[in-house]
Amino acid sequence: MRKTILPEYQDHIGGLAMTPDGQQRFFINVGSVAHSHLHHHDFAELSFFVEGSGAESINGVEHRIRPGTASFLLPNHMHKLDSDSDRTFTKYRCMFDMPILFGVHEDPEFSRLVYGIGISSPSFVDFDGSSAERMRTTMEQLLEEYGKPDYPGRRHMIRLKLSEALLLFVRESSGQRIAGSGSETEKVKLSPILQYVHMHYTERLTLEELASTFRQSAPHISRSFKEHTGKGFLEYVRQLRIESAVTMLLHTNMSITDIAASVGFDSFRTFARVFRDIKGQTASEYREAVRAGHHRM
Repeated sequence: MRKTILPEYQDHIGGLAMTPDGQQRFFINVGSVAHSHLHHHDFAELSFFVEGSGAESINGVEHRIRPGTASFLLPNHMHKLDSDSDRTFTKYRCMFDMPILFGVHEDPEFSRLVYGIGISSPSFVDFDGSSAERMRTTMEQLLEEYGKPDYPGRRHMIRLKLSEALLLFVRESSGQRIAGSGSETEKVKLSPILQYVHMHYTERLTLEELASTFRQSAPHISRSFKEHTGKGFLEYVRQLRIESAVTMLLHTNMSITDIAASVGFDSFRTFARVFRDIKGQTASEYREAVRAGHHRM
């Protein structure tokens, strides 16, 4: 009987497990890696490649890797990495709990941009020339700051440099500054809500649950989702679930029924309909087409 291949779940950041007191984790290094198996984790990860070539797949979308490529993963995005040969990649790898990025005072526009990565904007960016140098310098400054725990204001500087790196990522992917939408008075603090959704999208989620948890009205949260992500709440959650399902379809041999349940669909019929609506074909057709080389991921 064929062994079922499952994605691996990782819960350590650079060897750091979640602390009992809930202290937020941050880790950065520069090192070599040849490949990584399909996995996901409950923290974010920003990578900047400086040597090597190959391919990285995030939520079923594959991108070529070369020096100057950056990738960003939100919590629970599934990904794998493979080099072209026996040679390894060299990359800056920065892993962190999302609250480190936003701190106490959330910027609604920044939150919208970051949580849009992988949904409304790509998870990969190719930097060239001076923009690549600036990104590498920023990552090097993060590495230097991380290595000196006694520096005054170290945690705040890490947040600033991390924000700079992600803004460079977003600007490079868009080619221009992206203006915020809506009046400031209508913007809710969406960052913790989006974080919660990304952590729990495989579970049963409702607007009413979010309203109760975050003490916002359900209509207000619904409007905010549409305003800041361009998608309604249910559409956003279903998009996360389908992209997660795509990764499992391509990189595991789990049955489609098991995949549907794993990503959060209570009904296989609903999963099948939503998958077809988003991808234009059934899950089995999609899996077969990609494996036969007749479909671009």
